[in-house]
Amino acid sequence: MKHRLATVSSIFALSLFLGGCDFSRFMPKSTYTTVKATVLKVYSVSDSAGYKYNGYVVDRGGVEIVVSDPLGATAHKVGDVIEYLDQKIEMHGGTKVLNFTLLK
Repeated sequence: MKHRLATVSSIFALSLFLGGCDFSRFMPKSTYTTVKATVLKVYSVSDSAGYKYNGYVVDRGGVEIVVSDPLGATAHKVGDVIEYLDQKIEMHGGTKVLNFTLLK
């Protein structure tokens, strides 16, 4: 942890030193909407150490997608209505990514 903190501090100090440099062109661009959808299928797993994963299959315009629950804290069932973040991310270099994250 100390090494990571030192690295972050060094990067911050360097950015202050460079002052006028514009780093925003390296930051990903993101847009999002919130969507409500009915759960079609549930994926859930846990291991013997207590780690969990929950994913919910929903319809997104005629295509089935998996909405992830990053905290593994929900227990929705088929037929439940969930709300999720439908996010479009454009990375530096032109890579475009879709991400679907559970909100409720």
